[in-house]
Amino acid sequence: MIVQEDVPFSVDELTADWLSRSLKDSGVLTDGVVESISLRRIGEQVGFNGEVVIVLPEYSGLSASETPPASLVLKIPTTTKNRILGQTMGLYEKEIRFYRDLQPVLDIRTPKHYCSALDEADDPDVILERLQGMNKLPIIVIRGIMALASWFVSGHPRKYALFIEDLSDYRIGDQAKGCSDEDVRNIVTTKGLLHGQYWGSEELREMSWIAPYSVTSRITQMRYLSSVGRYLKEEGSTLSDKQRDMLGWLKAEGAKLTECFDEGPATLLHGDVRLDNICFDDSSGEVLLFDWQTLLRGPGASDLAYFISATLPVEASEDEVNELIDLYHASLAEQGVTIDRAELRSHYEIGMLLMFHRILPAIYEGDMELGDERGLPLLQAWIARILARLEPVDHRAIAT
Repeated sequence: MIVQEDVPFSVDELTADWLSRSLKDSGVLTDGVVESISLRRIGEQVGFNGEVVIVLPEYSGLSASETPPASLVLKIPTTTKNRILGQTMGLYEKEIRFYRDLQPVLDIRTPKHYCSALDEADDPDVILERLQGMNKLPIIVIRGIMALASWFVSGHPRKYALFIEDLSDYRIGDQAKGCSDEDVRNIVTTKGLLHGQYWGSEELREMSWIAPYSVTSRITQMRYLSSVGRYLKEEGSTLSDKQRDMLGWLKAEGAKLTECFDEGPATLLHGDVRLDNICFDDSSGEVLLFDWQTLLRGPGASDLAYFISATLPVEASEDEVNELIDLYHASLAEQGVTIDRAELRSHYEIGMLLMFHRILPAIYEGDMELGDERGLPLLQAWIARILARLEPVDHRAIAT
């Protein structure tokens, strides 16, 4: 992967000259140059892992054939401690690779890629080998390695910048506000389209920079073990006996369940399918999916469980859930994917259990800055939704 030395570290370091050179390198500009830039913040500006701003360039010297974008979205790592986790897990580099290598060939719509840069790149095979090796170690050893890696990264931050299409003219999703039933169905169908394209794909398996779902099973288990005690201390009195039993069961079985879940046919997973990462082109009826930092290779039902858990309200019925599973099943079938409906339901249930295993540490481990105004309430509501979806699930009947 091509690297650059002078990548801006923060939004404040972005200059017109740097953007002009980057757009020329990517072929967006030929004769023209960026004379000046202005910035427009998006919402709270800082997400869990990055800052997102709209960049408005002023051009000069454009030829008649040049039509550069009037606005671009810049994604750049946050300066909070979340940057440490994002860099340690390779999230920023992974998203740049997605937009450079994979986005142009997808069957679903995602933002256009204009240019991107990073000041250092790891060999994907080395990263995967390192993660797979660490994932075989005892959790207490992994904890020490992660602490050392976080210490190193905090003193050696890398630089990443990604410029993509400005989607602000479309209807933007909002996880806190929810969406219509029609929107939900459209998103589920779109996920079936994406998953069908890569279901059981040998081509996907050869993309060594896309890690398998279970590659961090023990790291995730470590984070769960570090957070579940605090959760029980704060919320244990509100839980049912079944829910408390599930928490204990995941303490023993979480890592093994993750690894067993990853043994079936794999597809391309977005890994963070929620309304905050989705917008709607109402003129065409299409869904656009963005924020690809957490893409993985793994079981499609994990993305389905992720979206349902993040979107359906607590009071949603199991009939509504089953209708969405049926819709996803039908969308896969249209792409030529054959999977038994009962098996898909079982995969969904495992995916929902692992959603709790995955989301709980985001609140209770204490290694992320969530913000009190939106991030923390959003995740707390998410946990409640997951527990509601798990009410009919018999976790002890699931083989690991």
